[in-house]
Amino acid sequence: MTQDNLHTIRLDIKGDYSDQEIMQLAEGLSDEALSSAAQRQERKHTKPWTLEWIYPEKPEVEELIAKLSLQAAVYNLADPDIAAEDFEIEKTPDINWLEKSYQEFPPFSIGPFFIHGSHYDGDIPQGQIELAVDAATAFGSGEHETTKGCMQAMLDLKGKGLCPWNVLDMGTGSGILAIAAWKLWKTPILAVDIEEESVIVTKRHAEMNGVKLGGSMLTAVCGDGFNTPIVAKKKPYELVLANILAGPVIEMAGDLVSVMDDNSYCVLSGMLVEQADLVASAYEGEGLTLKKKYDIGEWSTLVMHKS
Repeated sequence: MTQDNLHTIRLDIKGDYSDQEIMQLAEGLSDEALSSAAQRQERKHTKPWTLEWIYPEKPEVEELIAKLSLQAAVYNLADPDIAAEDFEIEKTPDINWLEKSYQEFPPFSIGPFFIHGSHYDGDIPQGQIELAVDAATAFGSGEHETTKGCMQAMLDLKGKGLCPWNVLDMGTGSGILAIAAWKLWKTPILAVDIEEESVIVTKRHAEMNGVKLGGSMLTAVCGDGFNTPIVAKKKPYELVLANILAGPVIEMAGDLVSVMDDNSYCVLSGMLVEQADLVASAYEGEGLTLKKKYDIGEWSTLVMHKS
């Protein structure tokens, strides 16, 4: 394979797919694609999705259609209704893609946290907490509004004197929130995700940030949410983080509240601003009180209290 053979494939998807569903669909070409990406047009949640793959050579459109249609059937997704003319295929520009990914992920700060890619070799601003992440990770680099909302919520809770002795990060993704929580409180963190690759990324990020795995530091496990045995074994938790999506966050309300300690907090995110009231109502129905709401762009983060 040479750079001259690389081709970029773009496809506008007509159906209404969730974040998880669009990623499942995109994986239909993962056996040959060198990379894949999905983004809402104009970065608005009401707009259609655009998928993009980098292929080692120009593919046959009919094969792409067949693979994506099969992927939709396997995951019981809506029929993507793809035609050959829907694809845009062009030779990939001859650029350094690794360097490009670095340029697109410059260092940034969230409160006292200084977040940077693994490639960064500059100085850490005085007084800030370093948080290094893999710039190429598919599980979140801290840039998303929901991650920012969760981190700001944790910072505010610490500022009000919260010192949790036990923290659960349910649906940890890249482990960014779990690692940030450990750096804030130096307390045992349990990070759980249903995706094995997510746990691998979390462990890699922990190593990059000098956070030891297991014991009194960070434990990362793959499991089925609150059915994961270690979740019950380590309960109760004084702080629970759940940055997933509105639907799953609502569905897990009862299970999440059941592992919370008395006088504890949960930070909930992954929801759109217009979904926040529905999520809050689900947890108020479990006896929690809404303490604060953070709106950043189209996304909300909620802080709920169990007294």
